[in-house]
Amino acid sequence: MELDFLSAKTFGLKDRGIIKNGAFADIIIFDPERIVDRADFSNPFLKPDGIRYVFVNGLPAIKDGEPTGIRNGVILRNGG
Repeated sequence: MELDFLSAKTFGLKDRGIIKNGAFADIIIFDPERIVDRADFSNPFLKPDGIRYVFVNGLPAIKDGEPTGIRNGVILRNGG
């Protein structure tokens, strides 16, 4: 199965915005009934509720709602 998203193509990001073998995936899995941003000006670092998993370049940055310590992000430039 291959899913293709126009925004990555629009910005010239090769092997991004598509879910398939060999491509880079940034995926967020959340519960739309529970997602809420709890941070405010007094407590800007409170994490949101309802986000279960975040995968950055295919590796889990958030698992079961908790940070994994994996920091797999990179700066993207047009064409790369």
